[in-house]
Amino acid sequence: MKRFRLSIGLVSIGLLLTTCTQDAEIEPETTTDTNTILKSVSVGFDEWGFNYRAHLFEGYLINAMFADPVFKYMPHYKKMNYNGQEDQFWNEVMEKYPYFSHIMPGELIDCKLMMKWNEDLLSKEGQYPDTWVDSDAWIVFKYKLHTMSEQWTHVRRLVARKGSDYLDGGYWYNQEGEEIGKESYYWPDLIITQVVNNGNNPFIPAIMPDDYLSPNGVGQGKYKVK
Repeated sequence: MKRFRLSIGLVSIGLLLTTCTQDAEIEPETTTDTNTILKSVSVGFDEWGFNYRAHLFEGYLINAMFADPVFKYMPHYKKMNYNGQEDQFWNEVMEKYPYFSHIMPGELIDCKLMMKWNEDLLSKEGQYPDTWVDSDAWIVFKYKLHTMSEQWTHVRRLVARKGSDYLDGGYWYNQEGEEIGKESYYWPDLIITQVVNNGNNPFIPAIMPDDYLSPNGVGQGKYKVK
């Protein structure tokens, strides 16, 4: 999301619907009034899948790429919405926004995504802070791709780093020299604390990281600064 680096491959918009570990489950906030959900992004889900009030995204990965506020000054921002049109849709994206393949590979067009974060990471107003360093920001990503040829899920947890943490050889360490997480290339202010992969994911390790569990644990409380 914020402090995003464009590179060939997937935006590590670091979640999804199933995982073999209970530890990685996410319980989204819900409401029973469907009409209210659809009225406004400030109240519930917008047409792309963001619910800022609940700190939640549910939908296609490509729709997150179209509507994430980090892209609000780019030409593609909120201009298209994917609903399963596959090749026809991707061809139109490439025609209008040729750079989009550097944000997300076309092979992931049917990948679904769930994201859950807290107020420190992205506010209820859809605003990012100037920095996540020395905050209590955290986010969980769950990706899921179930097609005739591919069936896999990928779960990733990230937390904000402290100013005293240091990076060495792709791993983050606290000031006591203890390993606390893995480097997140796309978000240098965030630390990967857990990765859980299920199924045969062809995007590992080129785009998505391999399995990982921080020796410091994955509970957000272990990384709180306030």
